[in-house]
Parts: sequence; C-alpha cells; structure tokens
Amino acid sequence: MRAPIRPVRGRWPAALERVGPTRRFFRQDPLTILDETATPEAFREAMASIYVGGTIKITGAARHTGPDDLLIETVPLDGARIVDIGASDGSTSVDLVRRLPDFGEYVIADLFLTLRAVDVGRHTLLFDADGTCVLVGGRRLSAWPHLSRAVRGLYAPLIRRGRDRLVASGHEVLLLNPETRRLIAEDPRVTYRVHDVFAVWPGPQPQVIKIANLLRRLYFTDAQLGSALTSVRDSLPQGGHLMIVDNPRLAGVASPEPRAGIWRRDGARLIEVARLGEPEIADLVARVGASG
Repeated sequence: MRAPIRPVRGRWPAALERVGPTRRFFRQDPLTILDETATPEAFREAMASIYVGGTIKITGAARHTGPDDLLIETVPLDGARIVDIGASDGSTSVDLVRRLPDFGEYVIADLFLTLRAVDVGRHTLLFDADGTCVLVGGRRLSAWPHLSRAVRGLYAPLIRRGRDRLVASGHEVLLLNPETRRLIAEDPRVTYRVHDVFAVWPGPQPQVIKIANLLRRLYFTDAQLGSALTSVRDSLPQGGHLMIVDNPRLAGVASPEPRAGIWRRDGARLIEVARLGEPEIADLVARVGASG
C-alpha cells in the first residue's frame, strides 16, 4: 500500500472527497467488518482493506462462474466432500454451494479466518494470531502500522495499550461474509476451519479440493508452490480432484477472465483432465510426483 494511512469515506467534507487528486485515497471504513448489520457488498468492500499474512483479503461474488461450470461438468459431485482452501470471506464458496447437486460436505477453509479486536479510546485495533496489529481504525482515519515503520512508530503507544488489553477485553472477529454465515447457519453440511495450504488436510480426505487465487507466483516461489501442491496431492484420495483458479485483478482490466485447471490424483501424479484458459501454475502441477 502506497499510503498506509487513509481517510475514511463519508467522514470528511464532501467537496474534499470528490476532488480528483484526493478522491482515490478515501477508503470504505475497514471496521465495517465489525458491523453485524453490514450488507454483504459493504463487508466485501471493507475486506479489501484487510492486510494479513502478507496478502490483501480481496474478495467478491460471482467471480468463478466459468471455473465452477467446469467443475460441475467434469467431476461427479453427488455426495462429495469438497474443501475450498484460501476461500477468504467465503463469497465464492456460497456461489458454488448454491449450484451444487446433492453434495455431502463443503468446508470453507483459510489460514486467516479470524482477527482479534480491542477498543482503545476512540480507536479499534485489529490483531492477527501472532499479536501483530494489522489495523488501527478511527472515526476519520484508518492506518496499517505493520506496513510502515513510520506509521508503526506513530501509533506505538496505542498499539501497546491495545496489546495489553487483548486478553481481558479483546473479542474475536470472524472474517466471513454475512451471506456465508447465513449459509453455514442454515445448512449443516457447510462448515469452516482454519487451514494452511502447506499442510496435509487433517480430516477425512475430500474428493475435491478447490484453491482460488492463492497458489500464485506473486506470493510464493516455485519451490514453495511445489511444496504446497505436494501437500494438496497428499490430502486427496486416489481419483480425487484438484481445481486451481486464478483471476487476479489486472491493471486496466475491470473483470479479468478466470483461468482454471482440474487435475485428478493418479498415484503420486496429478493428471490434467480439464482446463479453462491458461492456469498460471499448470506447469508446476504437471511436475508433482514426476521424479517419484
């Protein structure tokens, strides 16, 4: 982020927010994620200001229509256990669940599903599981101290007070969209859990694993991606399927076409069975188990 302190939209003179040179710096209040009455759309916009684990929690609905079509047309899903890794706030998970046949179980998984919030005076601070302050939210300004040494120094006294209060007065913030929470409440087949893509899935093996916009060279080296893919392979039973989707935001492109691939586990290998466009790391998937 070029400016790790941003003015909150709607809290400043309207004329200032409309001025071309400054308008782009205003952000939806990230603390909208704490509002139980927030609309799904407002929640998603606020999530785009949550930076945790080195990534931005960008999310959206109706982003994976083509890949979901490919999955439904290619893989038998009746009774299937499906795990969606890196699902962020679950918006695209909800899209897929609503289209599935009579599936058995759907798990929405992400490494960063919760934060801890604590109020200090007129500010609310959000901390990750490691105790790092990832956001300082105020009425007129939002700040990301972990992204800037100067900002971290500016807010250091406030952060110390917040960290001291975490145990006594902090509360958990679930980073799931209101629509996702409603679906989980209504359908006992849909659950969520924290999971690291570099670890083998600890529960019963899923017949399908979906991973979208996570296994990318933007975030990981090829060696790291290979390690993650090996763990994913080992999470699948023989004949199980992996779908990888990537449709990152591109400069000058409003809605980039999603790319996707589907692979079936065959021994130590992942064999491609369907493709939509050119998935970014298809070459790395093809190498999994090649030397074994």
